[in-house]
Amino acid sequence: SKRPGTGSEAGTDGAYPSTIFISRVQNGMYTKAQVIGPPITQGNGNEEVIGLSSAGDKMLLYYFKGGAGEIYMSTQNADKAFTKAQLMGDNVNVKGGHEIAASITADGNAIYFASDKLGGIGGVDIYVSRILPNGLWGPAENLGTEINSALDEDFPNISPDGKTLYFSSKGHTSMGGYDIFKAELNDVTHKFEAVKNMGYPINTPEDDMNLRLSENGRYGYISAVRDGGLGDLDIYRVTFGDVEPQYSVLTGLIASADGIKKVNYTDVFITVTDNK
Repeated sequence: SKRPGTGSEAGTDGAYPSTIFISRVQNGMYTKAQVIGPPITQGNGNEEVIGLSSAGDKMLLYYFKGGAGEIYMSTQNADKAFTKAQLMGDNVNVKGGHEIAASITADGNAIYFASDKLGGIGGVDIYVSRILPNGLWGPAENLGTEINSALDEDFPNISPDGKTLYFSSKGHTSMGGYDIFKAELNDVTHKFEAVKNMGYPINTPEDDMNLRLSENGRYGYISAVRDGGLGDLDIYRVTFGDVEPQYSVLTGLIASADGIKKVNYTDVFITVTDNK
């Protein structure tokens, strides 16, 4: 968020540098947002969260300092605290390119990111880099004309199951400026295709650029300028009504305490006391 009260001074244009905030959920409600602080907060430029793994254990960050912006990653330690962010390799951050948005798969093995580096299809393109056996990030692969157009594509977000890619585009069938689209993974070609505009009310004639999904796909979070907002870009939550409920299957043997008495399965009740 760009707001006063973070200890940073406003620039010559009156805008404050972006600072990373965190709000925790207590009793189903968000607590008052606070600056996340060190070691994530470095305080020497614009700092943004651009991606979070579905398990919440890997955080992708964008630091803009020294006239350039690059992507970093922070992971949780054994105490569930985020460690100091590490710069991602040269296959993600390219000299002469500008990388600003990224999303990581649930297994942590692939990162989708947007870059305007040379050799793209047009403007800003979306790429994928997969982790190699040596632990380094492999060469970036352009997602091709199925996703990238002659205009800008940005803000990729991969679904927790890895089968749907959400992204913003000025091309395809945009309602105006940036619109949010989704593409489905083809199990045969292993490419994302069948690009579809998310439509109203997610998209408007204005720029709509960033959609992030909850782990179960029930909720989406967007940053937008809408009537009734508190000023400039605000965060909104959208509820999807067509999401299939999630089920768990328990398998095993039900036996009596002494292991001998026959158990009548119709008399057995299972109660879930901790849904995590």
